[in-house]
Amino acid sequence: MENKIYIYTTKTYRKNGWYKIGQTTRDTVVRVKEQDGTSNPEELNHIFEILSVLSDTEIHRILETKYGFSKCRDNREWFEGFSGDDEVITIVNKIIAESENDTRPTYVPRFYQDYINMVFLEKLHNTKKDKIDFALELAPRFGKTIWSIDLIKTLFTDFGYKICFLPAYVLTALSSFKKDFYHFNGYSDGMVYVSKDDDVVGVIKENYGKKMIIVETSLHVNDYEGKLDFVKDLPPNEKVCFMDEADFGTHRGNSQEVIRFIDAKLNVYMTGTAIERVTNPLENLEDNVIRWSYTDMLMVKKGEHPIQKYLAEV
Repeated sequence: MENKIYIYTTKTYRKNGWYKIGQTTRDTVVRVKEQDGTSNPEELNHIFEILSVLSDTEIHRILETKYGFSKCRDNREWFEGFSGDDEVITIVNKIIAESENDTRPTYVPRFYQDYINMVFLEKLHNTKKDKIDFALELAPRFGKTIWSIDLIKTLFTDFGYKICFLPAYVLTALSSFKKDFYHFNGYSDGMVYVSKDDDVVGVIKENYGKKMIIVETSLHVNDYEGKLDFVKDLPPNEKVCFMDEADFGTHRGNSQEVIRFIDAKLNVYMTGTAIERVTNPLENLEDNVIRWSYTDMLMVKKGEHPIQKYLAEV
């Protein structure tokens, strides 16, 4: 029998890193509202729910024994030590992923995600240069994070890329990426996500060529040559970089130094706006610019996009 596992917090408790992980068979939003004004001093914020064969008690045990989180508020369902919503959601999804029955949702691309994927892969297939840059301007609510995760999987299975770096100037982009990576099934089993505190060299030794390795990389590191020294031993044609929120800083000279030091054959810059700022320092871009605007999104929603009409006539 599957349980509805839910997570909530309050404005103050979120700042403290406190979250409650509970279980119900009913509507989770209703269940959370029922607990408003009981022992909680503020309005409760429902942030996540998922079906699982695990009980909340089993999840609590794993949070304590495997991940080292502690209970707080003298309550058996409240836990402390989380950096924010993304981390608690990610950890709960990891626990469910490692259970006997992975109940996480499967990513099913929307029409426009499939289309942009096709355009990207066709351009990549036709590019024979040793160094390749892509610049993608994708509208809000495109779903570029899960779209890029799915694309990274394809780059491993079909194109021979073995390690993916995520150079980030806006570090919150990394937590969003990690949350989506563990939110959907089908990725954490064939790919390995390496956070800043993980042993990246050990992960590479164990998994290189067997699974796609995805490595968090801050663009705010001073001694990047020392901390990224291991990248010099990896063939450039097996390395790829994905930069989300690229209009916020990847164009800066010091950021470009780090990206060039990684020396990946393929660099993919993603942004929602200001693509001209992104493309300015890129030397291997050619015509690898892909745009999908908010107007495109609205036209698809109305069924009026030229691509839709073309496919309907083929």
